[in-house]
Amino acid sequence: MMRRNIALFIFIGITILLVAGCFGGRQVEEEPIAPLRSPHPTFTPTPVQPPSPTPPAPAAVGESQAPMPSENASGQPAQAPVPGVEAQTVLGVLNDDLVNIRRGPGLQYPPIRLGMRGDQFTITGRSADDEWWRICCVEEQPAWVYQSFVDVDGPVDAVPVVDADDNTGGPMVIAPTPTPPPAPQPPPQSVPTAPPQESSTEALPAEPTAPLFPFALVAQEQFPESNPLVRIFLYVYEGDRALPGYSLRVSKDGVDLSVSALSSDAAGLTWPITSPRQRFQNMKVEFPEANPAGVWVVQLVDGGGAAVGPAATFTLGPNDTNRELYVRYEKQ
Repeated sequence: MMRRNIALFIFIGITILLVAGCFGGRQVEEEPIAPLRSPHPTFTPTPVQPPSPTPPAPAAVGESQAPMPSENASGQPAQAPVPGVEAQTVLGVLNDDLVNIRRGPGLQYPPIRLGMRGDQFTITGRSADDEWWRICCVEEQPAWVYQSFVDVDGPVDAVPVVDADDNTGGPMVIAPTPTPPPAPQPPPQSVPTAPPQESSTEALPAEPTAPLFPFALVAQEQFPESNPLVRIFLYVYEGDRALPGYSLRVSKDGVDLSVSALSSDAAGLTWPITSPRQRFQNMKVEFPEANPAGVWVVQLVDGGGAAVGPAATFTLGPNDTNRELYVRYEKQ
């Protein structure tokens, strides 16, 4: 037993020596230890609070400060007020056929054309006696119609009173014209007195005066005519009534032409459809055999051939197409 333990110790010692000899020729390399990094602080941004609104500085003395917009209950800015709607247009509709549309508010003004039932116009004014409407527009200008022939739609009380001579078509209200102050007069100067002259008993010749006619020539117009002839229309009237029994004296280049037609008491139209050239007429005469080129003189005469109105003169060229002549006479 003792011998066995000694042998075990010897074996262990030999083993230890052999192992030490194997590792004695080289050194064991040790892994270098990396130095620790210095710690850095971590940056965390601090949230910035929005600045509170700064109240406006008080206005200096003498300066005005713009008003701040108001807000409603929801915190939104209040809406601006909506502007008002424009005034309603006053319309007029003719309620009868063959209605006279005139230059002014009265029977003394000549008709422009005939209006028919259902024609619509814009009413732009009224006469001072509330008997006539001014309408827009006939032949590109204002005209007048008697109130009883017009049905009105719109605020009639808002229609202004306008002057009969106002042809602008707008609501021009009659206003008094200021009287300008009198111009200063120069001081009186002494004028040398001429020696007295002997009075002459010889009478001076009287100046010729224009003949006075019971009818006035209120229209003298020309329109195109496709036929190679001269056609003349006459409208002779008093107020709204066509006058019968009148005729025309017609001459061409100083030579009288034969006219046998007489005016009637029923007014017709020169043109069958509504047109700017449409006119009243109650007599027509044509000259198919006369050469249109030349000077034509047309004058109103009564049934006995006496002149009762001023003469109208028309000059036609060789290729003139305006061979439809129109005259209108109104009794004064």
